Parts: sequence; C-alpha cells; structure tokens
Amino acid sequence: MSVALSNRFQGGKAFGLLKARQERRLAEINREFLCDQKYSDEEDLPQKLTAFKEKYMEFDLNNEGEIDLMSLKRMMEKLGVPKTHLEMKKMISEVTGGSHDV
Repeated sequence: MSVALSNRFQGGKAFGLLKARQERRLAEINREFLCDQKYSDEEDLPQKLTAFKEKYMEFDLNNEGEIDLMSLKRMMEKLGVPKTHLEMKKMISEVTGGSHDV
C-alpha cells in the first residue's frame, strides 16, 4: 500500500491519513492476539502489544507492512548502534536465512 492515498492530500495530511490507517490495521492485529487462547498466559500482553505497535509505527514509515533497509538503519541509529548498509544487509541475511532480497 504505497501511495494509495488520494491525490487530494499531500504532505502532512497524507502522512496523517497513512498513520491513522496503519494504527487501525495494527489495532486489529493486536485484537487478534488478545483473543487468541495461545497467548492468554502471556503476562501484560495488552501493554506489550501497545508498545510493539508504537515502535513498529515509528519505523514503518510508508505503511507497507515491512520495515525496509533505510527504516532499519534509522532504527539502529536511534538505538545507538549505527550500521553501514553492508552490515545491515548481512544482518538481514542472517535473520532471514538469506531468503530476503535487500
């Protein structure tokens, strides 16, 4: 869902609508976890899901459902462990088993 927003909105308004849509989608995903009996024993699940949602929204800037290389690079910098593009690609390859194009 890259730029599926109407051409009527640009800049901040378009970004606000994008984030609102993302918020609703992630809230629905969180509700599914909260209703799933597999996770009923998870301590503080509502608070954890809210924290995960907020962090995810911070770095999935285009609402495509994935955190791309540049977003991951930004996240690592904010965490105080900046990485080069090559280091990021290697890290992604290790996590995905080499099955993800970067």
